[in-house]
Amino acid sequence: MTESTTSKSISEMLLSLGCVKFSPERPFLYASGLKGPIYCDNRKILSHVPARDLVAELLVKQVELWRKDGLLFDAVAGLATAGIPHATLLADRLHCPMIYIRSSAKEHGAKNQLEGDIRPGMRLLLVEDLVNQASSLEKACHAAKNAGTIPVGAVAIVDYQMSKSVQILSEQGLVLKSLTTFQDLLLAAERQNLLDRKGRDILMDWHQNPERWSSNNSQ
Repeated sequence: MTESTTSKSISEMLLSLGCVKFSPERPFLYASGLKGPIYCDNRKILSHVPARDLVAELLVKQVELWRKDGLLFDAVAGLATAGIPHATLLADRLHCPMIYIRSSAKEHGAKNQLEGDIRPGMRLLLVEDLVNQASSLEKACHAAKNAGTIPVGAVAIVDYQMSKSVQILSEQGLVLKSLTTFQDLLLAAERQNLLDRKGRDILMDWHQNPERWSSNNSQ
């Protein structure tokens, strides 16, 4: 495995702030109901100005490079809730419109799921903080399309690069670019002596089949 300079700096920053925690022996319970040996809380970034600025600057750099390769979008769309602040910072630096996408439509008022000045045919660049199984991106794509808009790409701080996520992104025709990955987080953790070989093997086993791993470690 090889790391880019960007991925290495983001991985080390996330570990130093305590955003990423490893617990191979006592797994975390996720919102999906599955259990896993890693937990990533990127919300902590927002409380640290240098880290927040670094993430925003690197997202801008990534998007600008993507634009040179032909990416066209009309607005940045933050996924509720954790993607919204990073979408705000990105849109501000790019001087472009921003909207956000709720996890589900409101049950009152206009009952919107997309919030902002929405126009049919608008091309959206989705912004997420963490992509695990990509279920949030899948829901966001459906919501965007139902509103008459077009999701043209997505950026995230961390991508676990799960097989299910790869499948969902392919089905949605969505390209995802991230600042760092699951594998690079492991490399950084090993450098900082936060993970031994046994722990790394457990994490890799989980990564290969999270459903099976969760079932085997549900006791």
